[in-house]
Amino acid sequence: MQYFNWLSGGLLLLLTLPAPRAQDSSYATQWVALDVRDRRGQFVEDVRPDQVVVEDLPASVESMELDNAPRLILLLLDASGTMGDRKTASWSNAKQFVVQFAHQRKGEDSIGLEAFAEKHELLSPFTQDFQSLVNRIETYAGSGKGRKMLGVTLDEILSRQENRLRFGDVIVLVSSGERSDADKSDFRRIRNGLIREGIRICLVRIPSVLEKGMLKEVTDVSDFVRATGGIELNMTSPTQNIQFGNGVRLSPDQIEFTAKNAYAFSRAYYRLGLKVLKPSTESRKLRLEIVGQQKEKLKGLQLSYPQYFVTSPAA
Repeated sequence: MQYFNWLSGGLLLLLTLPAPRAQDSSYATQWVALDVRDRRGQFVEDVRPDQVVVEDLPASVESMELDNAPRLILLLLDASGTMGDRKTASWSNAKQFVVQFAHQRKGEDSIGLEAFAEKHELLSPFTQDFQSLVNRIETYAGSGKGRKMLGVTLDEILSRQENRLRFGDVIVLVSSGERSDADKSDFRRIRNGLIREGIRICLVRIPSVLEKGMLKEVTDVSDFVRATGGIELNMTSPTQNIQFGNGVRLSPDQIEFTAKNAYAFSRAYYRLGLKVLKPSTESRKLRLEIVGQQKEKLKGLQLSYPQYFVTSPAA
């Protein structure tokens, strides 16, 4: 009888306890990497969360922090046929950029070195050793062959398990800025993967061994880079006298200046937590603005951030 009373009481207690609440699916949170530069190209370090406005999307800034933690920075070199072999001016520019970029490294940042054309090649694992990077690029002789299979390469980078890039880490893409039309990768999926993982791209555009109009069956990657939240640093110019099969030699000062800006982009960004109402499984356009005290749009600022809101699988 006592057992029956205890059992009845237990059942009554279970019935009166509140039911577990279902997970609220009316909103989703996405982490977004935001880069803010002034007219001089300097990173702006005093942006407040209430200054960031989300346009054209039912969303708000839930959190914001300045992230300048140690980075993994992958130097990804275009070693395709249009970039020339080791004897050309074009490849010499790429090589000197690697040297100057490695020279900028500070603190606990680590730099890796890889190349791509038809295939993706590891030249140096992530390291803080300046001299080992210099020695590797000086001895590399595999450039000047094959097509620009950028999508295949980025797919491999996103899918790797060892030395995996983390949120806020950077790929510095040193290239003339195209991809082969023979690369049938799903660039929309790759774009969303880069956004979801928070991996940023800095395209460093250098002249190839061919004039712009001579490049065939390729697509420019500027729009793709911007869509992922990346930036482009351009060392090409319509007035450059490109020597067929050789390219044009850039000035050491220009290469050093560009390397400094690429490293500055790698070093710091704002990590935003965006809360979006009525989430969708489809990617949606994202537009951010920086406003002043009177909610007016601040002029003279250059913003780099993912152009799409991509709901993570866990959201």
